[in-house]
Amino acid sequence: MDREEFVEHVGPQLVHLTMRSNVPGINAGGLIRAAEIARRAGIDPRSLRLRKERTEIQLDNRVIKLNHQRPLIAGAKQAETFLDRHTLESWSDVLNSRLFFWPTDGGSSFADSLKAEAGIVEVRLDSRRFFDAFAPDIDLSPINSGSATRRASVRGDWLFVPVSEGWDAFAENRRKRGHAGRRDSVAEVSIARDIPPEIFRTLMLAPGQTAKA
Repeated sequence: MDREEFVEHVGPQLVHLTMRSNVPGINAGGLIRAAEIARRAGIDPRSLRLRKERTEIQLDNRVIKLNHQRPLIAGAKQAETFLDRHTLESWSDVLNSRLFFWPTDGGSSFADSLKAEAGIVEVRLDSRRFFDAFAPDIDLSPINSGSATRRASVRGDWLFVPVSEGWDAFAENRRKRGHAGRRDSVAEVSIARDIPPEIFRTLMLAPGQTAKA
């Protein structure tokens, strides 16, 4: 998958949701995965599994607020039906080892589900620059991998399809496994690495700024 095909399927902007108080620290220190934040702070990353509440971690001179994982916890009673070769705890580890983004139009709908929660903001990134910076590390998912509310979709390590495998590999991934009746579209973008501040600042769009369609 090349850059323009990526943009065709995710839109010109990617959306990352975070606490408003985190934004200055992200600009200064980069966007860091939850598990890596814990490691740098001298905390066992396993302590972040299945967070029922927002969690604050002191890292250097900044306090980072991690969101809860209640949408995943909601599926506890049906975990065996939607987790492939994972427990709820190990899937939480998977989520904590990734940074997540939503397609141009997907972030707003996800943010709407968090309306009752104060302080959540959208950080928008240029999709083309994101692809240029991280193409070998970008994975696509057809579902919100951290949500197990209602009738949860089946998921496992295979859910995350590298963009390097091409569009057809992603679109047919679940159907060939018997977990979907038709070709998929992108609901979520993720990378299993951190974004250094000097790169993040080149990706982030100012409020009101738009990336070329």
